[in-house]
Amino acid sequence: MSIISRYKQQPGERRKRGIDYTDFLEGGEIVSGVVVAVTPVTSPVFEVTSVVIDPAGKKFAYFIEGGVTDTTYLVEFTVTTSLNQVLEDEMEFEIEEVTSG
Repeated sequence: MSIISRYKQQPGERRKRGIDYTDFLEGGEIVSGVVVAVTPVTSPVFEVTSVVIDPAGKKFAYFIEGGVTDTTYLVEFTVTTSLNQVLEDEMEFEIEEVTSG
């Protein structure tokens, strides 16, 4: 597994992000499923919601929100394709409260 991106986010934000697999898919192959796992588990929870596969099947979008300030979360995406590929990628999300001063 590889970390493909690192992001910083505030605890109150809800942000849309996405992953494009166009370069990793064979001709005619599409993303058919996405499973998400988040660690660590905290309260308030840091969560991935509303995972939607693009109609062309080459990428997907999701919303990410919540979490505890000064915590780094690891989000693992396990993607399956129409040709039975299993692609595993990770992203890190650092939650930090930004105050204006």
